[in-house]
Amino acid sequence: MDTITKGRLGYNLVEKKFLQEGYELYVPVLENTKIDCIACKNGYLIKFQIKTLGQDQYSKFLPVRKISHNQGQYKVHLYSKDEIDYFIGVDLDNEDIYIVPIEITSQYSSRVSISKLQSYKNNFAQLEPLQENLLSADDDIGEN
Repeated sequence: MDTITKGRLGYNLVEKKFLQEGYELYVPVLENTKIDCIACKNGYLIKFQIKTLGQDQYSKFLPVRKISHNQGQYKVHLYSKDEIDYFIGVDLDNEDIYIVPIEITSQYSSRVSISKLQSYKNNFAQLEPLQENLLSADDDIGEN
């Protein structure tokens, strides 16, 4: 399956799960932003970057960087908490999602094994209640 199809299927699974949990979802008009989706619940906004899980010969992993190949240039972008609040890792095989705070993923330069992310698997509880974070720019998001 090509990467565009995998990405679309992953995005659809994230939409389904967040809508089932009572979130409103918003998408950017352009696809060249760092934010793939914004979720809103009870007036609180959360910015996401959505990635389908990769797999090597040993295990599945969440990629935590963006690699661009544009006009012969190879660029690597590492996300920051100014850009997104959470990575959403999508396991298409099991239809699980990993809701991982940027504070965790920013400790890695390219990918994180999902064996280290089991506490984030389908963990919507970490997002609620979202306290004192009306604009999702505070450090309090997801700490409770």
